[in-house]
Amino acid sequence: MIRDTFSGQVKEELARIWPEDDGALAWELAGLCLGCGRPLPGGGWRWRTESAATARLIVRLVRARYGVSPRLAVDRRRRLGRGNVYELWLDAAPAGAPAAGTGTQPPAGAEEPAGRGAGRRPGLLPGLPDPSRGQRPRRPRDREAFLRGLFLGAGSVTGPEHGYHAELVVGEPALQVLVAGEMQRWRLRPGRARRRGRFGLYLKEAEQIAELLGRLGAHQAVLSLENHRVVKGMRNQVNRLVNAETANLRKAVDAGLRQVEDIRRLVERVGWEGLPPSLRAVARARIEHPDLSLRELGQLLDPPLSKSAVGHRIRRLQALAARYREQ
Repeated sequence: MIRDTFSGQVKEELARIWPEDDGALAWELAGLCLGCGRPLPGGGWRWRTESAATARLIVRLVRARYGVSPRLAVDRRRRLGRGNVYELWLDAAPAGAPAAGTGTQPPAGAEEPAGRGAGRRPGLLPGLPDPSRGQRPRRPRDREAFLRGLFLGAGSVTGPEHGYHAELVVGEPALQVLVAGEMQRWRLRPGRARRRGRFGLYLKEAEQIAELLGRLGAHQAVLSLENHRVVKGMRNQVNRLVNAETANLRKAVDAGLRQVEDIRRLVERVGWEGLPPSLRAVARARIEHPDLSLRELGQLLDPPLSKSAVGHRIRRLQALAARYREQ
């Protein structure tokens, strides 16, 4: 079910945030209308979401804005691990607020370019700013509320254990451009994609996703993301160290076995008494301990020898072995 996913947990956290004022409330509700809603004949509206937290928030926002509650129906999907789908209906456009784009003043927090007032399709619910009509959030709190509503309605984020991917899906290319511009104000670099006829924006970098979630207000999710990044970074560092140590050990063992083979062939040709006394002890120690490093091998000798001294004697033994092979 969606509430059991990381994306669902993020939406649970975001849905508990209440807008700071009426202007931010209007922008958040506008984001939800564009994210998971669609207009109904007669001026009503319908929302559809798999998040119970998002559905509850829509009810609260509509009631706070218009004094009425939308009707709620639950489609219970018990197959294939799917959760419930929540549908909310507002049968007719509520009164008490001016419709966006009808010649009235734009709602608080909206910024609309001049000369775009006439001859346009019906907007969102009355009194809501409509980005598709050129209105833009001009205050930081309005931008946060709008993108938070849009994410609650049409956003998702992959759990950090499965990789880093956050996405917003919108219905129109113009809205895609607008939302990309708002995200770029936060120094985010969203990529653009097309999903089943709809237009999407996505982030693939952990730092960018953490910045987005933090701006939206999902601070617990950011902490979870950062904790996972730290653990993953430590695990990767340990793996690199283990792999490097394993590679070094493999090289040492392979070198030791080659040295043993060279020494055995040399002894077969000249015998132990034919070896110089300074090399005899090192040759015996290497045959008896092929897996030890040169430093460890030197500590077994009496008197002990340094790593460089043992290495010098080993190279002399291998050079003698090579000389006899050529004869």
